[in-house]
Amino acid sequence: MSLSKINLNNFRSFKDSSFNLKKNNLILGQNGAGKSSFLEAIFFIFSKKSFRTSSPNAMINFESNFFKVDAILDGKKFSFTKDLSSSIKSKEGNIQNDFMPLVLNNFSLNLLEAPKENRRSFIDYLMFHVEHDYKINHLKFKKALAQRNRALKKSSSSELKSWTKVFVDLSQKLTKKKLGFIDSFLKMFPSYVDSLSVPEHLKDKFKEISITYDKGWKDSLLEELRESFVKDQTRGFTSLGPQTSDLSVKIKKQDSGNILSRGEQKLLILLIYLFFIKAYNALRPNKIIFLLDDLPSELDEKNLDLALNLLKDADCQLFITSLENLEKYEFDFVIDL
Repeated sequence: MSLSKINLNNFRSFKDSSFNLKKNNLILGQNGAGKSSFLEAIFFIFSKKSFRTSSPNAMINFESNFFKVDAILDGKKFSFTKDLSSSIKSKEGNIQNDFMPLVLNNFSLNLLEAPKENRRSFIDYLMFHVEHDYKINHLKFKKALAQRNRALKKSSSSELKSWTKVFVDLSQKLTKKKLGFIDSFLKMFPSYVDSLSVPEHLKDKFKEISITYDKGWKDSLLEELRESFVKDQTRGFTSLGPQTSDLSVKIKKQDSGNILSRGEQKLLILLIYLFFIKAYNALRPNKIIFLLDDLPSELDEKNLDLALNLLKDADCQLFITSLENLEKYEFDFVIDL
C-alpha cells in the first residue's frame, strides 16, 4: 500500500499542482523551490499537522485564505481542507492512525546533541505508534502534570495529594512501556549494525555506542516528590518525572560529537531510523512513509553512497529531496520542482 498521487491547492507555494508518486521518489529543486513544503504536505496527509510549524494556517498560501490537499492511497481518494477561520476538514475517511510518517531533516541531525526535550519528543512519537494505549495515557499524564503544577502554585494540599497520585501512577505506567521499548532496541541494534555493509571503521565506532535512559527520578518517585516539595512549590512546577527524562547516546562514554564527524552522526541517525523501520515492519508491514529532506547535506561522496545503498533495502515508501540529481541511485520516480 502506498501514496500514488497528491494534489496541492494553495498549500505553501503550490497554487495548484498534481504529482504522481511511486515507492522510491526523488524531489529535485533549488533552494526555495518548495522541496521541504512538498515533504510537509505528505507528512500532513498522514498526521494532520506539520513538522515545521505548530500553526496549520501557516501552510496556507499567503495569497489565499485556504488550502486543500487531495491524496490517492491504495486507489482510494482522501481530501483535506483548511481555511483561516476553521479547523481541518477531511473527506473519505481518516488515515491518521494507519500510517507512520518519519522525517529526517536538519533538525533530526541535531538529535544526538539537541536539548533533551527534543529526544523525549522523538521517543514519545515512536511510542505513539508502537504502543496502542501510550498516546491516550500520555495525554492523561500531561493533564495530571498540569493539574499538579496548578495545585503547587495554589498551595492546595487536597488537590496536590489527589493529582500527585494520578501523576505517579501514569508516570510509572508510561516509563515501564518506554523502558521496555528502549531495552529491546539496545539488545538488537548492535547486531543490526553488524549485519550491514558498513565500512569497518564506522562499525567499530558504532559498536562503542552506549544508549542510556534517565527516567526522570531515581528509585521511588513518590518519596522523591515529597523530598522536593518545598523546592517545587517555590518554583511552581514539578521537577521530577517523565517530563524531565532523557535519552543519552554516547560513544566511548563521550558525546557523539566528540567522536563522530557531522556526516557520521547523520549516518548513525539514519541507521537508528532504518532499524526502527525494520522493527516496526515486523508489527505492521508497509506502513512507514520515510521523508528525508536534503539528504546529501553534511555527507561527503562516500557517506552519501553508503546512505543511498542503505536506503535501497528500506521497506517503506521513500521521499528524498536534493539540490542535485542523485544519479547513482535508481529512483522509481523523479520530480523536478
